[in-house]
Amino acid sequence: MSRAGPPPVLLAVVCALLFAGLATAVGLRHGAPLPGDTAAHAWGLAHRPPEGVALARGITATGTGPWPYVLVVIAGLLAGRTARERLRTAVVLLVVLVAGQLVRTGLMELLARARPAPADWATHASGFSFPSGHATSSALTAGLLCWATTRRARVDLARTTCTLAVCWAAAVGLTRVYLGVHWASDVIGGWLLAVAWLGLCWWGWARWLPVESTGREGPGAPGTGTALDEPAVPLSPEASGPRLPTDARGLPPSSGASGPSPSSEAFGPRLVTDAPGRPPSPDSAP
Repeated sequence: MSRAGPPPVLLAVVCALLFAGLATAVGLRHGAPLPGDTAAHAWGLAHRPPEGVALARGITATGTGPWPYVLVVIAGLLAGRTARERLRTAVVLLVVLVAGQLVRTGLMELLARARPAPADWATHASGFSFPSGHATSSALTAGLLCWATTRRARVDLARTTCTLAVCWAAAVGLTRVYLGVHWASDVIGGWLLAVAWLGLCWWGWARWLPVESTGREGPGAPGTGTALDEPAVPLSPEASGPRLPTDARGLPPSSGASGPSPSSEAFGPRLVTDAPGRPPSPDSAP
């Protein structure tokens, strides 16, 4: 998969505009529920069997704490080819995740939206509501996992991993609404922020680092944008320069063979000598 081109930038711009519009609506309403928030919250309150709550708590716990950071580091280590590239990629992905979390925290403190009523909570929560921290961190992690997998794995394995990662991030966000600690618009805002941030970082990565493609069949297969994709073109005999004459055995002709010697013509005319190896003396005349 190529990391350059307009799709990541276009996706980042669209999601950033949608997030800005949603954040503006939240600010203008002073944190009051948006259309659809109350209905989704009421549905979660009406469908809470003990098994569903336990499952939702288990899923939502994977979207915070050390799990996103561990997954991102593992993804970076798997994405590189050499030890140095693995370490560099893991550090870069970790920086992307941490920076995205800092951006989300700043926006959350700026908007200061209140959560739903604590009496409706089915799990512990802290801080303000918009955008959802669990939804943002899980979406960022899923996006980075997808990038690392498509960089090194085969197409079928990459497709399966990306599907599982996206479903996991969606499940984490939905459990926040189901457990009553977030409005639905909080989760949507977290997803939009994560996609916008990933698109921006993807664009920066493609500009500062060389593009690499694993091709259709996985690592090492021909693909676009990779120097290894171009086959080596052998030089023609004319491009490699003139060939010296050889005898039947493939060796240069000996001094006793008939025909001109290539060395005598290559280095110009020879001086006339009156004796073998000696030039003519000044007293001798023709």
